[in-house]
This record gives sequence, C-alpha cells and structure tokens, in this order.
Amino acid sequence: MPIAPQAIEIMALTAALSLATALLRRMVFTREDMLLMAEVQEYHREVLKAVREKDPKALQRLEKRKEYYQRVQARLMGKNVMLMFATLAIYLGFLSWATAHYGTGPILRAPPGFYLPFVVHGDGIPFFGWYILSAFAFGTLLNRVINPPVQTSRRQPARGERVAEQKAEG
Repeated sequence: MPIAPQAIEIMALTAALSLATALLRRMVFTREDMLLMAEVQEYHREVLKAVREKDPKALQRLEKRKEYYQRVQARLMGKNVMLMFATLAIYLGFLSWATAHYGTGPILRAPPGFYLPFVVHGDGIPFFGWYILSAFAFGTLLNRVINPPVQTSRRQPARGERVAEQKAEG
C-alpha cells in the first residue's frame, strides 16, 4: 500500500519542527548549563542517599551547599520556562495551521485490527495521529543527535567496585 503524499509532508514537517525545537534548546542552554543541571541532579541524589541512610554528617555537609544549588536551580528554571513557552508557541501555531490544512479526516488507512488511542480513529489515521507517530520517531532521534547527554566529570566506579558495594549492602 503506497503512503499518501500528505503523510510524507507531515513527516517532513515533524522532522523540521523537531529540528527547530532541538536547536532552540541548544541555543538556550549552554554546555555550562547542562553541566550545572547534571551537578544539581547529583546533589539531589546525594541528599536522597543521605536521608535514606540517615547519615547526619552527610546531611549537614550537604545543607551547607543547599543555597548554592537552589540559586542554580532557579536560574535554570527560568531558562526552562522560557524554552517551554517558546516551544509551546511554535507547536500551537503549527498544529492550528496543520489542522486547518489537513482537516480531521483520515490521511492513511490503518492496518486491520490496529488500534492506538489518539492515533487511530475508525479504520484510518488522521493528521494528528500520524503527527504523534512521526514526532516520536523524529523527535527522539534528533534530540539525541543535537543535544547529547552531558557526562559529569565525576569518576564512575569500576565494575568490581559496584559489585563489592552491592555485596556489602546485601
């Protein structure tokens, strides 16, 4: 069964939108911001670990750094909110245009017996359903390529160390 030209257009538009939002994220968040995010996450992991282990010395040591991480988090949250509203404006503009352009009728026929909520309606896949499928495919891929995960400078334990720690805990 040949794929409809509208489906190809939607895939191309979805890829372009995913590329635009990934590049926007890359412009808003610098490498330093990404490292700071990783540092804040590591701090939160240490706090949770200290709370679980009921280690008062570790909690006291972490409490001294709390104010610094709260300031960092507030700064990063401001950038995150700005990015969220910019992305929301882009997507709402696109979705309103695309819904008017493609309508709500099916653009592809769904395979018999195939059903996904919000994607398949009746025996067809409308614009929005095809967009969701395309967004999952292209969005994840492009975001991984353009915004790769940041590795912290913290030394990772060797495999033998992890096993030794697990045996000591167990």
